[in-house]
Amino acid sequence: MTSYGWKAPYSDHERSRWGISGHVQHSDDVAQPRAMESGSARRIDSVHDSGKAPSTVPVKHLSRMTVRAGDKIVLVSIRDVLWIQSHGNMLWLNLQTARYEYRMTMKDMYRQLDPERFLRVHRNAIVNLDHVVEFDLPRSGNAFVHLRNGKDLPISRAARLVLRRGLLSQSYASADADDI
Repeated sequence: MTSYGWKAPYSDHERSRWGISGHVQHSDDVAQPRAMESGSARRIDSVHDSGKAPSTVPVKHLSRMTVRAGDKIVLVSIRDVLWIQSHGNMLWLNLQTARYEYRMTMKDMYRQLDPERFLRVHRNAIVNLDHVVEFDLPRSGNAFVHLRNGKDLPISRAARLVLRRGLLSQSYASADADDI
């Protein structure tokens, strides 16, 4: 196909073999403005001309999981999970009243979770922000996240920097929104 002086790298024989119509003329044969008038040229940026944004698939985040507990299969709501901890090649889903094992990597689990609700605070810990009371982020020393159930989880140095920047930018953004 031809568009803005670009000539297809395949011959007429290949074009017919692949079912590409031969009515598109090369820019060598027809001047570009004339080709646009006749409708034989295609525009690359047709999405921008239509005024519509390209369609995007909405991202679906994990909302429920099925876990095995002995001879039972339990349906766990993700919002009930306080934190997720890795233990070898297994994950522990820690709820208020129970802990379930699940076989998956932390990386894959974190990809499936809603980033506005869950935060990876350590290489082996993901916390549900709905159950966080506070972040203890001293300039030096160990940093911790305190959960509603009284559990304290360590925060890695990398996560501490991300938290400081992220929480400060959110507090400034909310202060700007209050001023409006």
